[in-house]
Amino acid sequence: MALVSTSIPNLLNGVSQQPSSIRQVTQGESQVNALSSVIDGLIKRPPTEHIAKIINSAVSNAAIHVIDRGEGLQHILVIQATASTASINVYDLAGNAVNVTNASATQLEYLKCPNPAQDLQFLTVADFTFILNRTKTVATSTATISGSLQSTEVQEFADLPTNASVGNLYKVIGSETNSFDQFYVKALSANTYEETAKPGETFALDNLTMPMKLVPLTSSSYITSENPNGNYFQLDFVSYSNRTVGDSTSSPFPSFVGKKLSNMFFFKNRLGFLADENVVMSAAGDFFRFFKKTVTTLLDDDPIDVSVSHTKVSLLKHAVSFNESLTLFADNTQFTIENLGSLTPKTISIIPSTEFENDAAVAPVGAGNYLYFVSTKGDYSSVREYYIQSDTVITDALEVTAHVPKYIPKNITKLSTSSNEDILVCLSSEDRSKLYVYKWFTDGQRKLQSSWSTWEFATGTSILDTHILENDLYLVISRSDGVFVEKMKLQYPDDTGLTFNVRADRKTSLTGSYDSATNTTTWTVPYVYDGAMTVVKSGSWSSRKGVDITTTRPTTTTIAATGDYSAASVIVGVPYTMTYQFSTQHVREKDGTQSVQSGRLQLRTMRVNYENTGFFKIQVTPEARTTNEYEFAGVVLNQASSTIEDVILSDGTFRFPVQSKNDRVAISVSSDSYLPCAFQNAEWEGFYHIRSRRI
Repeated sequence: MALVSTSIPNLLNGVSQQPSSIRQVTQGESQVNALSSVIDGLIKRPPTEHIAKIINSAVSNAAIHVIDRGEGLQHILVIQATASTASINVYDLAGNAVNVTNASATQLEYLKCPNPAQDLQFLTVADFTFILNRTKTVATSTATISGSLQSTEVQEFADLPTNASVGNLYKVIGSETNSFDQFYVKALSANTYEETAKPGETFALDNLTMPMKLVPLTSSSYITSENPNGNYFQLDFVSYSNRTVGDSTSSPFPSFVGKKLSNMFFFKNRLGFLADENVVMSAAGDFFRFFKKTVTTLLDDDPIDVSVSHTKVSLLKHAVSFNESLTLFADNTQFTIENLGSLTPKTISIIPSTEFENDAAVAPVGAGNYLYFVSTKGDYSSVREYYIQSDTVITDALEVTAHVPKYIPKNITKLSTSSNEDILVCLSSEDRSKLYVYKWFTDGQRKLQSSWSTWEFATGTSILDTHILENDLYLVISRSDGVFVEKMKLQYPDDTGLTFNVRADRKTSLTGSYDSATNTTTWTVPYVYDGAMTVVKSGSWSSRKGVDITTTRPTTTTIAATGDYSAASVIVGVPYTMTYQFSTQHVREKDGTQSVQSGRLQLRTMRVNYENTGFFKIQVTPEARTTNEYEFAGVVLNQASSTIEDVILSDGTFRFPVQSKNDRVAISVSSDSYLPCAFQNAEWEGFYHIRSRRI
């Protein structure tokens, strides 16, 4: 029986649900509350920071949108609605409420819907945030153009009378019988005319059935200490332009009239709407005009109104600007709007690009050169990575969940991405206390990392929405005592004055109050929580900074400790546990790409290599036997920095026994400490016996 050993080069490729014998050696059985970083290795995920409580009661269904108008101009929009009621609120990123004016009964009527999280769609363009209610049918105003045509019709413009009375209306028939050559003019003086619309016809959209706008303004009336600039928002209907020329044939209403709009987009300086199979875009640079300026010719900046052409019924649900084109998503087909140079009614072309099922309830999101969208497979969801090969102009969508087909539950409600961090975050309504996180890394055309993991949060957490701004993940979370805004810094910088980032959720800084009579320090927490909490000396302390304090919980909003800890602030948060379970280890050949199934492998020991680590535990669970735990607490004998009651972050190798057959043992590493942990790779050693000789 030979003694053999090998290494796991890194732990960066997350979870795989494939049989262990065909997995990559860098994939694991499970990964919870961990982040795969190509720089730091496998680390405990960043914690969330408590920002503010914005609503005093729990919310189960709300439409939430982050208004991003640039750094320092970001707000959170929350709309709560039913079929009979609606309310709208705006908060800055610090959780302070910002006034919303003009939210009268008439305006709020448009926002009413049975399922706001799905029924309301948002689009921010410059300072305008458009709000679309997908349950409303677009209608026209009943008003008609006044006046009547003169009985005299002329064939050419030059045939118009030179002595007309001001206001007279004439129809110019045109030289051909084509109705598009007909137009109408109004006399401005005896021999001066301008093109106008046919009298007696409806000419306006019903603005009350069209998407609304939310616009930021400033006023001294709203200046407060939290709002020194006097910012506020105004909710109002949009004044969409009326038909000013032609008639219902030569300048018809947009094709979305009489239909329900499914979504909005902005592309090539045009505001666009989707309705059934139609794509309707405003005039270039004139976002609220959907009628022509003239019917005598087709202008490049005229509105665009086209439909997709396909053998299947293709009801369009989403439109995403991607790779200098516009990608349209129907339930089973993706289309691309191609154009050469400027986008005009003459040059627009829509072609089917790919045929992949798409979950219409989830908006696709872009990150760098990729576009991610979701499809449902029974009780689970799959995520595809849509891309265009620049050298061949071939579009494709690889399934990045192919190796974890039963990992992400169905009913995904939100995708959030960051091209800075190469990360995708998925939220499912099946379990709103979890996020499903995809981390990738590419080197040119090669994808070197493709990692899935789960981030779990404390019981009672219901994540309503996620959004990534630069390097920060913002979460809007409902709990029994209200709705909270929390932030997760994906770069996990060291806390001020400390050499590490305290790993505790809902993290906040508090200063305690000392009672000398009872020799007790008490901290008041800005939220309700009845479980154990972590209290750590902040970097403001002169000594023993970063160490935790033994505490009790007198109430659900207070923490107490024996002794005087009021000299400086402490960091308070909710502990969470990171767990990574290794795959079953196999003897491999052909440069580690193929596992050997014959023979017997008896694992003897295993090692994990760590850096900047303060605490972790190894659990070894042989089949049908109790779990053995091996704890690393950061203290290494004969190490000069290993002093009692100090925070110690070490680099090194931790060796532990296994003493089990490879496929009859579960090996995992975990950490429930506030201290960081980072693992670069692992090694194992064991006895291998095979009756035959490999050739």
